[in-house]
Amino acid sequence: MAEKKKSVGANVLSFKTPEPRFPKAAIDYVDALLTVQRNRFEQELSSYEAAADQQFPARPTSLHILPESDNFMGAGWTNLGTRRDGTAFRWMGRIGSLMIPIDLSEPRKFTLRGCGFTKRRFLKDSTLWIDDQQVPYTLSRRGFNRWTFTGEIPAMPARPYYLLRIQAPGLAPLAEGVDAHVSLAVSELRINC
Repeated sequence: MAEKKKSVGANVLSFKTPEPRFPKAAIDYVDALLTVQRNRFEQELSSYEAAADQQFPARPTSLHILPESDNFMGAGWTNLGTRRDGTAFRWMGRIGSLMIPIDLSEPRKFTLRGCGFTKRRFLKDSTLWIDDQQVPYTLSRRGFNRWTFTGEIPAMPARPYYLLRIQAPGLAPLAEGVDAHVSLAVSELRINC
């Protein structure tokens, strides 16, 4: 009879093949967080290295970011889409993040507008964060799928970039037959405007 050997260290994960115990959503969630942290680290590192050679202008006290602009730096977003009325937007995965270069030495009012959601509860149960601090907001809806988050970002310690993160409680298919799982569609961010 063949004797079965019990392998030692069976809990070691192999990164060469997908791990079936982790759902795709969990992997995408961690991947989005790591991508954002890497982008932020690289941007801050480059600003610190260059600061010794030149003086940068003061950070702005207001900011207007559209999905099609060069200021839309972040992770967790789909490619740019456009509605029939010409409004540009990007769908968000479970987490969507933006790097915002703004002066937050004092509290600033913000407006985050969107033009779609896959499930109503994703809109109602989303959370908004600036760095690691949760930001309270009020939700208002207009029409069938337009929505707005308004609130105030608290004063924060000085940094070259802050990380604004929107976190939805889940994902849903965008449409039947489309292989895309998303949560919210964002069309504009205004801070102190």
